[in-house]
Amino acid sequence: TTGFPFGKYHYTNVLQPQLGEVPLLIPLAWMMMLPPAWAMANAILKHEEREGPRRIKFILLSALAFTAWDLFLDPQMVGWNFWVWEIPGQYFGIPVVNYFGWLLVSGLLTFAANPKDLPIAPLMIVYILTWFLQTIGQGMFWGQPGPAVFGFLGMGFFFFLALQNHASQKPPVSH
Repeated sequence: TTGFPFGKYHYTNVLQPQLGEVPLLIPLAWMMMLPPAWAMANAILKHEEREGPRRIKFILLSALAFTAWDLFLDPQMVGWNFWVWEIPGQYFGIPVVNYFGWLLVSGLLTFAANPKDLPIAPLMIVYILTWFLQTIGQGMFWGQPGPAVFGFLGMGFFFFLALQNHASQKPPVSH
């Protein structure tokens, strides 16, 4: 059973292999989606240098963009019996404290990694495809229209901000 910072839950035996009762897929999934969240934050901040206050903005935006993915993921994984919350919560059975845990841990990982020189376009494509496919999967195939809507809005918000910032950039002047 896990507690701080996500809340009390436990993994079932469905996801294998496990190390210390944690499926190995869990940290791999985090490492798969953190770089796309970093790319979205980078695009939203218009590729600004990430020092001082700008670094804090980057960490916060990255953590929020990453946590938006869990609006899809946690209800789906609970629905598939990959893990069980000891006390079901307010968001489709997920405790709100879980999302604060995601923000905290992804923010700390982003702080520690301090990613630079990211391949922004390919990572944004991963983020956008995840957003689109999770929306379709949960809304049409997995019987979870509520998380589909909230995940669509959550991840879509960051896609919209990145798109808006890209559109507002002035093209280079040619002579």
